[in-house]
Amino acid sequence: MGKMIERLERPDTYAVWSKNETTRFYSTSGGAFTEFAKYIINNNGIVVGAKYNKNNMVEHAIAKDLLELEALRQSKYISSNIGNIFIEIKKYLNNGILVGFCGSPCQVAGLYAFLGKNYDNLVTMDFICRGMNSPKALRSWLSEIEKKENKKITRVWFKYKEGGWKTSPTRTRLDFEDGSYCIKDGDDNLFMKGYLTSNFYIRPCCGNCKFKGFPRKSDITFADFWGIDEELDDDKGTSLLLINSKKGKEIFESITENFNIYRKNFDSIFSGNPMLMASANVPEKGYYFLKDLDIMSFSKCYKKYNKVSIIHRAYRKIKKLARYILKK
Repeated sequence: MGKMIERLERPDTYAVWSKNETTRFYSTSGGAFTEFAKYIINNNGIVVGAKYNKNNMVEHAIAKDLLELEALRQSKYISSNIGNIFIEIKKYLNNGILVGFCGSPCQVAGLYAFLGKNYDNLVTMDFICRGMNSPKALRSWLSEIEKKENKKITRVWFKYKEGGWKTSPTRTRLDFEDGSYCIKDGDDNLFMKGYLTSNFYIRPCCGNCKFKGFPRKSDITFADFWGIDEELDDDKGTSLLLINSKKGKEIFESITENFNIYRKNFDSIFSGNPMLMASANVPEKGYYFLKDLDIMSFSKCYKKYNKVSIIHRAYRKIKKLARYILKK
């Protein structure tokens, strides 16, 4: 039996970004995951994380070198298929191999539950999660674009930073098999717009997440550092880094030279990262949205349900104004 995981009473809290500009650009925020993953691989370990398969769906896979690691970087925004990866991880752990696992908070909890004990050679990493989207929704959105462009999408790049990190959440780059690409941004990016505003296709269980708050199950937590001080923000991406355990602290202390680092007050992170504590509000009509994708294109379905949302919001505003007038 491995020793008990030594948790820090309050996570050590940092704003960081990789000193390697290439790593930083090709990462969702500041490249913190890549630097931790490189440490694990450089110590003869393996890193397990989410990657796209040939159909642009997401699955967990093993990276044994820095080249394979590239596919595990960046946010994916849909549920990943775990497959038999927990079984593979256990084999590596039992053989004394250092293993880094990165997944959503519930996936980290699932791994610990599967293993049934703690391993000194296991490092777990999670992220502040807003909720996992249905792969069906992403498949529908991509298929519609492929049909319109008459060519296959070979790469999905969410939060494309060309144009700035702060505006990247609604900017997605899609690469095609002929070498061309298109950028869906702002109102043109229906998938991310729907995810961030309507929550139509977030899994229902994410609306009542059991893995919010503290203590974290993971050794290390990553996120975008939304709300970072203006003087530290060059709009290239800054990672919020929470060190949750003694194990995470030891690794971080051995790779500090790879980062620009600013120690932050733990209490200062909540206003910019509400999903650290709160679950997303998943509407009931999300079920019908996903059902309608069987017979409608993504854009038509989005338009149908977004129109209903606008009407409901307007109705609520009118009711609120009427009550205010009556009180007066």
